[in-house]
Amino acid sequence: MTFDLSDAQWAGFSIVVLGIVLLLATVVRRYVPLFASLFIPTSVIAGFVILLIGPQLLGVWTDSEGVIPGEVLAIWATLPGLLINVVFAAVMLGKTLPKPTQIWEASAPHVIFGSALSFGQFALGSLAVVLILTPFFGVTDLAGSIIELSFAGGHGTIAGMGPLLTEAGASELIDLGLGLATISMVTGIVGGSLLVRWAVKNPKIQLARTVPLTGKEVHDLNNAGVDPTERDAEPDNRGMGPVTVAVMCIALAIAIAIGLLEAFRAVFGAFGSDVFDTFPLFPFTVIGGYLVQQVATWLKQDHFIEKRSVNGISAISLDVLIATAIGTMSLATLGANIPVLIVFTIIAVLWSVIALLYFGPRIHGRNWFEHAIADFGQSQGNVATGFVLADMVDPQRRTNAANAYGYKQLGYEPFLGGGLITAFSVPLIIAWGSLTFGLVSLGLAVGFLAWGMWRRRALDRAAAPADA
Repeated sequence: MTFDLSDAQWAGFSIVVLGIVLLLATVVRRYVPLFASLFIPTSVIAGFVILLIGPQLLGVWTDSEGVIPGEVLAIWATLPGLLINVVFAAVMLGKTLPKPTQIWEASAPHVIFGSALSFGQFALGSLAVVLILTPFFGVTDLAGSIIELSFAGGHGTIAGMGPLLTEAGASELIDLGLGLATISMVTGIVGGSLLVRWAVKNPKIQLARTVPLTGKEVHDLNNAGVDPTERDAEPDNRGMGPVTVAVMCIALAIAIAIGLLEAFRAVFGAFGSDVFDTFPLFPFTVIGGYLVQQVATWLKQDHFIEKRSVNGISAISLDVLIATAIGTMSLATLGANIPVLIVFTIIAVLWSVIALLYFGPRIHGRNWFEHAIADFGQSQGNVATGFVLADMVDPQRRTNAANAYGYKQLGYEPFLGGGLITAFSVPLIIAWGSLTFGLVSLGLAVGFLAWGMWRRRALDRAAAPADA
């Protein structure tokens, strides 16, 4: 079947086809209970449906191009790198911005532990590349940061880093990273679920849901602060709908991000540095979103920014991003790198599990498992995975784990898990090599772990007289 369409019509038609694919994925998820029980998102299933009916599988089997026109696939291939800017611009919008001291008090263990997990992923991935993957499998030295990019960062981060990886001559890492990001969504939920079930049955781990609340704990929970994920607009005559307001704010955030990135390019270029010439835009959109939200708060107009609408736009952007990223990745590249995928997956999963069980209680303290399992989920999948696991272990939210984990994103996401430091990892490896980058990351991981444990001991000592 051929179509004589203009570029604009092909763009519109690609949206129609994607909607049909998402519908098919919804039906598959409905009638294959395993997918729902593993919390596999419909967008992931849609990505594999695209692969199945596209040129890489059905096309090969039938000696055709599959049932999806090449023009549609070409458009879909560009969407992940664009939509990641929308997803990150929405991170800070619609949220209550408390005082920094309040944010830090609640989220410090999460920020410290999450940073240690990310730098540990950098370190272990880089050292694995130097010691195993490059000598035995010929993997490029630039793969040193791929675990953090894909496991903690996810599909969007890999897509956003695509131009930089291509410019560096390592375009094969895009497909490898997308494969790892897909694997991480499964390891995060499946591994996290197994850990939750183990903790519930383990008499040595005291979970809040099995212990009656004291009067002090009830008071603390009632005064834990506003949930930073919930912020709805007040009814008012705005002259536009809440979704339109959300689109406007996201657009402003991206515009600010473009201005910031261009300013960095100009300043660094004046000193002869091209480090920002191929730097991705999406980390700056978090800053842009924060500035838009902050200005709206100062002007007392923040009630117009409805978090539900922002979340809706972010959710559809993320769903389309994941579906098109998976659907357009190269199966040939993945097939040629199966040993590499296995090595990276084993390292990533083992590191997160060991860190959870050994360092989790030493950094989080009271209700440590409820808090640490959320960080485990984010290190293995994304922010949503962390919330899913936190709700599994604490369904009634008797601890403030979900709230503190939500505040964590204000101090963590702008830098790691797809933030500025994540984006800088590839330029740093280009400049230093994976060995030096891995050793520096190892030092930072150890530093964060030591800081977290020292801080916990100091807090426990300060609280000891009061408990006595």
